[in-house]
Amino acid sequence: MADEASRADTGLGYAVNAPYYELILPAEHWAGVAESLGPLLKDARAVAEIGAGTGYYTEAMLGFLPPDAEIFAIEPARVMRAALVTRLARLPEAERRVTVLPEDAATADPGTDLDAVVLLNLVMHFAPDERERLWRTWAERLATGGLLIVEAQYPQRTEPVPPSTVPGRTLGHHRYETVSRADVVAESIVRWVNTYRTWEGDRLVREETAEFDCHVISDERLTEELSAAGLAPVPDAPEGLRVYRRCI
Repeated sequence: MADEASRADTGLGYAVNAPYYELILPAEHWAGVAESLGPLLKDARAVAEIGAGTGYYTEAMLGFLPPDAEIFAIEPARVMRAALVTRLARLPEAERRVTVLPEDAATADPGTDLDAVVLLNLVMHFAPDERERLWRTWAERLATGGLLIVEAQYPQRTEPVPPSTVPGRTLGHHRYETVSRADVVAESIVRWVNTYRTWEGDRLVREETAEFDCHVISDERLTEELSAAGLAPVPDAPEGLRVYRRCI
């Protein structure tokens, strides 16, 4: 399989949806997740954010982490990393506090013990054998008491998800929306089909589609895998997040 940089260079990976990413984010959901992260990370001094994307949560964490905390923003996709670095370059506090790592989740190494590892909108891209290595690698890099944070996975079962339209933002004369559905393509795999639409008034200006095969992971399966890696679930985690702690 080609690495992510090669995929991006050949128009795969996030090459289709990256230009729309900031315009079609479900803002209310993302803001709610960022708000939930704050109390979990209030004492963290070193955080790895795996799959930092365009840096939405990276910027949010700079606002609520302790002032001496540092973030290792891991993003292998070139097109996404370009947006990430552009965002960080305009934030004065990022200059001394954020290190961008271009490696993928399997090879990136912050070089220090971590108080938290954050993986959002990412886990579904890893097959079960890849997840086993992923969990063990990052559990070992957590300090005792450190947290691994993921979002609740959707869907929880291997079943089709009917199309739904998510309205995005307006930019000048154009407004943006996404039509998403998931089709079952194999055991424990669904294919998300995301169509990005650009409208000018009632006229459809542009329509592009990206497809991603994603692995279905229930909460129960997630807990089993992370427990095998030495992490214990944290009770009463914020709604929408699943939080695990390294106890030894």
